[in-house]
Amino acid sequence: MKKKKRGKTHKKRKFNLWERAPMLCMVLAALAVIAVVVGAFFIRKNVADGRLLAASDTFCEGIYVENLSLGGLTMEEAEEQVSRAVEARAVWNVQADCGGEVYSVENILQHDTETVLEAAFRLGHEGTDEERLSDIALLKRRPRYFTVSDFYDEADLDQAVAAVADQYDVAAVSAALVRYDEDAGFQYSEEKPGRQVDRADLKNKLKEALDAGEYSAVLTGAVSETAPALNLEQAEEAYTCLAEFSTEAGVNSEDRDHNVKLASDTINNTLLAPGEEFSMNALIGETSEAQGYREAATYAQGQVVPEFGGGVCQVSSTIYNAAVSAGLKTTERNSHSMTVSYVEMGEDAMIAYSYSDLKFVNNSSGNILVLVDAYGPAVTCYIYGIPILEEGVTVEMDSYIEEILPIPDPEYEEDDSLAPGEEKYRTRGKEGYRVLTDLVTKKDGVEISREFLHTSTYRPQTPVIRRNSG
Repeated sequence: MKKKKRGKTHKKRKFNLWERAPMLCMVLAALAVIAVVVGAFFIRKNVADGRLLAASDTFCEGIYVENLSLGGLTMEEAEEQVSRAVEARAVWNVQADCGGEVYSVENILQHDTETVLEAAFRLGHEGTDEERLSDIALLKRRPRYFTVSDFYDEADLDQAVAAVADQYDVAAVSAALVRYDEDAGFQYSEEKPGRQVDRADLKNKLKEALDAGEYSAVLTGAVSETAPALNLEQAEEAYTCLAEFSTEAGVNSEDRDHNVKLASDTINNTLLAPGEEFSMNALIGETSEAQGYREAATYAQGQVVPEFGGGVCQVSSTIYNAAVSAGLKTTERNSHSMTVSYVEMGEDAMIAYSYSDLKFVNNSSGNILVLVDAYGPAVTCYIYGIPILEEGVTVEMDSYIEEILPIPDPEYEEDDSLAPGEEKYRTRGKEGYRVLTDLVTKKDGVEISREFLHTSTYRPQTPVIRRNSG
């Protein structure tokens, strides 16, 4: 039997570093290259991320508003571009056709441009650096689109409708008293119908157009004719004499009577529309010689002196009393420096062109016609209009003395025509008064209210004594 041959015995080789050194160098070199590449990548990435984060005053790429790319734009640049785009998109040309008359409707559109831009700008600008970078990266893959909304305020809507209606509307005009003619009697103007837009209807149509985005719509405004409050027949019934007041001076002077007549004729047939103010000075002007006035006794510096226009204060006082009785609102009235004889103390009205006037306002619903008639020393004022006071109600002045102002010490004038030591009064002087006046309202003759109206101060007159002290 053959014996098996024993295989050859291999001895284990000892590791030789020097034999493998080239391979290790190659691996190390490859790893070094990879490290450099990766490091460079991260360096570049950090630099790029830093640049992205540093661009905090511009919009991020991938943001669109009104289909405009805003990437890299500042807020100011973006707002300018978006506003132009919105204006081009929402061109306004709304009109209103009212009875064949076409009016442009005020542009009341507003846009939330600023709000939208602020919301868009926050993307990539809020949160931590990591959150911002994440948003920026997401915008590159999935851009965001924003749209500016149009809106309007209810108050602006009302204002736009009112602006159109104010252009179209014409108020109806009532027949009204305008003049008195001695031959033909009272004269009236004829009534005129008015027209107006149905504002509620026009507002609804404008609102519907705006909500539908129809910014070039032509709205048809519903219009109607309006009737006046008073036709001619009704006006003739409505107008009546509101007040009549007469005065008579206790002096006999042709020049004074002339002045009173001239002023009365100038004021006669004065017409005041509702809300209009009566001014005595504006009507008669300066009572000068050039205006035809004569010199007559009047008050000046607490003395009776001759001046052009003396006496016209009787006319103003007469008119004042009539105006108060008619229920008209007095806006200016001043008392004389001394008492007068033709009206009660506290119920006079002094005028002087440069500094004192009689004024009242027509606070009635219709015209006021002031008629004044003068004959000699007598003056009568009639006020016609639509009643201001309720039926059965009257108003009147009630004046009473609050204080008596004593007569001053006399003044002396030397007069050689008198005997030595002789004295004679040239004027004896007169007490002064402080007078309070109330406005009393009565119903069917019974007082129902009383209110303070004004204070009048009448200065005392100084006695003047002539004497010969020699």
